[in-house]
Amino acid sequence: MMNANTILKSQLVSAHGSAPKKVTHINYDSRKVNTNGCFVCISGKSTDGHKFIEMAISQGCVQIIGDQQDSLLEHAERSPHVQFLHVKDSKKALALYSSHLHQHVHKSMRLIGVTGTHGKTTITAYIRSLLNGAGIKTGSIGTAGVWDHQKMLPLDKSTPTTPESSDLHAYLSLMKKKDISSVVMEATSIGIDQERLYGLHFDIAVHSNLYPEHLDYHETFENYKKAKLSLFEKAGTSVVNIDDAGMSKDIISVFKGTLWTYGLSDDADVHAKNITFSKRGCCVDLIVKGRLFSVFLPILGVHNVYNFLASVCVCLAKGMTIGDLLPLFQKLEGPPGRLQLIPEFANRTMIFDFAHTPLALEQLFKTVEPLSYNRLILMITGIGIREKSLRAPIAKAAEGRADEIVVTADHPGEELPIDIVNDVLDGFETIGPQIHPVPNRGEAIKKAMGLTEEGDLLLITGICMENFQIVKGRKVPYYDYDHVKAFLNSSRNSRERELELTESDGAVYQS
Repeated sequence: MMNANTILKSQLVSAHGSAPKKVTHINYDSRKVNTNGCFVCISGKSTDGHKFIEMAISQGCVQIIGDQQDSLLEHAERSPHVQFLHVKDSKKALALYSSHLHQHVHKSMRLIGVTGTHGKTTITAYIRSLLNGAGIKTGSIGTAGVWDHQKMLPLDKSTPTTPESSDLHAYLSLMKKKDISSVVMEATSIGIDQERLYGLHFDIAVHSNLYPEHLDYHETFENYKKAKLSLFEKAGTSVVNIDDAGMSKDIISVFKGTLWTYGLSDDADVHAKNITFSKRGCCVDLIVKGRLFSVFLPILGVHNVYNFLASVCVCLAKGMTIGDLLPLFQKLEGPPGRLQLIPEFANRTMIFDFAHTPLALEQLFKTVEPLSYNRLILMITGIGIREKSLRAPIAKAAEGRADEIVVTADHPGEELPIDIVNDVLDGFETIGPQIHPVPNRGEAIKKAMGLTEEGDLLLITGICMENFQIVKGRKVPYYDYDHVKAFLNSSRNSRERELELTESDGAVYQS
């Protein structure tokens, strides 16, 4: 029998009906609950899970959890063979029950939570890269997907960044079976506020920075900050960006555990000086507790230097030495599509970047300013599953900033890619021969690569990190890098054929 009191603890208000002999799975989506399942009713802004109780029962659900007593009692009278559990907070109950079904594996794992407005995805990737490089099997969960210690896992995420608790515990259980001992995850303000991390303890909590965001959800900046700060109440060690005016002082003033600080300020435990950028990365003087180390990093942008410093602090907090870390820096791996250098494109500098808004494009242009190159080739994109009003401004932000501009479409959704491209084109004041509309994203990448010459800089922007495109409501498998490889292979084959013809001509001539 499933003992609800033991599982749900103080969250349980009352129980109606006999406890099921067996519960094999739990979900907040009635469509994903079947025989021997538990359905948790969550009330949201757009819908209410209590409305789908009958659907869940018709699919074999044996247990219902909710926080609306009247609705539960009404259904309990009609379905006496199902147990109904009235709880104080459905989301907390979902987290507790999910943890129980997965044998509380999180308690035997070292969890690292990363929060902040910008940088979470990159910090998460850097930490995973360094820890795995040091032999500590580490997985990650966040915007870039769910990764084990070797690769991204083919899992559908319930949310863009911080998963719902039932999915999160399932991912942790999967990683435990792979002998992964540490997991680093992005902790969004909304995910924290919605109790997706309820019941978890973090060995280390990382702060990147704080700027106003998600105020449509939180309503005020203080509420937004409060959600972020609560992560540090669940942690034993904090890593704080000392240069951030948004939240660093708030954390430092109240945190009672072990504290590591980073930044460009001399006051930070780990800081950087004398940063110089090249096409392949940057050279940095890294100062750790007063000791200086000159290192090369395969990253671009001062903001990524900050992200790197945060990841170094995490490794040091986990007991590694700077000597352990130094050999790993040159192989540092960031997330796909975030200022990602593509070294295979010979004699050019090719970068994938997630930029898909005017502001992000402007930041990207500033980041590449220190690089030396002949011409700038740029690919921009309109996104079908976002508001049409966002498309034309992309063109306005790009106009006059590149020698050649390829315009394409991302995630066309229900629209035709050519219509999305035309919406972007509307933002240009003048459409000359340097503007190249190519509706298919893969073909657009090959077009942009074909426009380059030796010494050029090529920026491929848009949602580069996804392994699918949303077309007519379906996720169609798609990966940018496949088209890069196809272009390089095609170019290589063309050169080989040219060489064969040249050699053949030479042989005839010699005879």
